[in-house]
Amino acid sequence: MTGGVDRYLLGRDLLVSAAAEVARWPSTGKSRARQVSWVAGEYGRALERPEHPLGEDATGEELFLREHVDKYLELAGTGALRLRTARDPKKNSESSAKIRLEALHLLVRALGFEDAVDLPPQPDPPNKEPVAERPRALLREQLRQLADAPGATPGRIRMLAIGATVSDTGARAGELCACTVGDLSPALEELRVVRRRQGGGEAEAHTELLALSGLSRNALRRWLPERRALMARVGGTATALWVSLHGNHRDGQLLPAGTPLQPRGLARAWTRAVVETNHTMAGEPGWEPLPTRMEQLRRGVDPEAVGAPMRPHPGKYAELLDLVSERAAALSALRGAREGDSVERAARRALREAVRGAWGEGVEHEVQLAVLAAAGLTESASLAAAGWEPALLEAVDRAQGWGRAPGAAD
Repeated sequence: MTGGVDRYLLGRDLLVSAAAEVARWPSTGKSRARQVSWVAGEYGRALERPEHPLGEDATGEELFLREHVDKYLELAGTGALRLRTARDPKKNSESSAKIRLEALHLLVRALGFEDAVDLPPQPDPPNKEPVAERPRALLREQLRQLADAPGATPGRIRMLAIGATVSDTGARAGELCACTVGDLSPALEELRVVRRRQGGGEAEAHTELLALSGLSRNALRRWLPERRALMARVGGTATALWVSLHGNHRDGQLLPAGTPLQPRGLARAWTRAVVETNHTMAGEPGWEPLPTRMEQLRRGVDPEAVGAPMRPHPGKYAELLDLVSERAAALSALRGAREGDSVERAARRALREAVRGAWGEGVEHEVQLAVLAAAGLTESASLAAAGWEPALLEAVDRAQGWGRAPGAAD
């Protein structure tokens, strides 16, 4: 056995079992799981074809020999393995070919055959021209104008926030959708992003802290209240930073507005915003229509990133929390003692540095807020002095499903 795969299985059964194992990995999204299952099913059907040299009794080692994989890919490329007749059987999708190779590599990993097989190499990604700096700046300005226009819709405000964030961080759609309100720094000056190489596993993931521009911070200040309003029908805890604008159906279930936005939905929403922008900017001097895929905007960004731990170190966690508690108590005492402005300003700066440092190391917002409350910093003005954006505080309240940490009050 390798993980949940019985390597004594043969043919289609082995492929299906390996696909199920890939789907169980924490790093595998629903879309990727469907792709791997699709490829396993295709390869299983290839074994029924007289053109393929293997049959249902093929072992794992045989299935992933280069010549046998090449034959499967050849049959798949002609459309011979489709369950449904394509509108244009001669049309071969480059995207489908890429997905097949990525899925085959994942199936090999699930079986533990990496060192025993010779799969075709994965093709280099197409060399799409990234969005240049000037049109990217124009896009940011156009999104700002659209959002600032009277009666700006939640969709425009959300896309301003997403577009500005992508321009700052270069995050992929999947990375954005994985972000929670806890990934925003207390002052909205940074965003924590978990980077994962496409097709890579959990072990290859790493965390980065990326600076957010003034445009992104202002956009997030506008988006977070819209997000809260959209979540009126969502019960319990809700932490996703980007949520849907309208109700939707998934797996036969009706989902209300305010549920976590999925990568495909985010991409579609982005496309709509860019189409609107291109239409509005048509005829402006020097304007070139922007591509409707976020990937090209992302690839034009080269952000400076600071590494951060995937999980906080217990010893450092406690040390940083103690520092927050100490500096919170110092500021609380000064606010009650009417000390000079310069002394209080220094205490504010010290506490803000401690709060930001603790967040960067993974100390949760609600934990820090409980420590501030214990030090007597509970009202909105005190928390703002400690470096917390009011809009984020509201989002943290909502994320917990019941309100701010015990002892806190407005």
